[in-house]
Amino acid sequence: MANFADWQDRMLRAAWRHGDDLPVEVLEWISELYGEVGEISEEVFCELWTARTFSMARAAFQVIKKSVEGEIGKKVTGEEYCYIDYVRDPDIGPVGVVRIKSVEVSTPDWEEILGTMAEGVQEFVMSHYRIVWPVCENHRKGLHAGYFRGISVWRCREGRAGGHVVRAIDPAARL
Repeated sequence: MANFADWQDRMLRAAWRHGDDLPVEVLEWISELYGEVGEISEEVFCELWTARTFSMARAAFQVIKKSVEGEIGKKVTGEEYCYIDYVRDPDIGPVGVVRIKSVEVSTPDWEEILGTMAEGVQEFVMSHYRIVWPVCENHRKGLHAGYFRGISVWRCREGRAGGHVVRAIDPAARL
């Protein structure tokens, strides 16, 4: 029976994440998973990794959906729109990939998923409605998804300092 560190190392290699600098949230999830179920196979681990990523993507989409619909009054869901796509292709890798428009994510990290979903919805809003969303109120320019102190944020590239954080993507997050 291997110890936790050996098992975690094997699981991360199975998910093609060995040596990656993973967020604490993901490492804590792996530790909790091990504590709850003990050693599991690489195949089962990859299935759980993928299921977590896809579940988090759906939750992140709801956060972004609420923001965009509240700010511009346009719908980003409905039968005519189907943009969150899940791909499980052994040629691409052992874990599934969640795609929204042209961006994709395969790591169960809330902030990375939130930023990815924000970019995808932003791309949809621009291509479907021909609306720039979100916009910096000070500079009247479109914002870009980014990260600040580990939090997914909307950034403006204008201003003297070469840009600034406008707000967190998730209204519940504290900067």
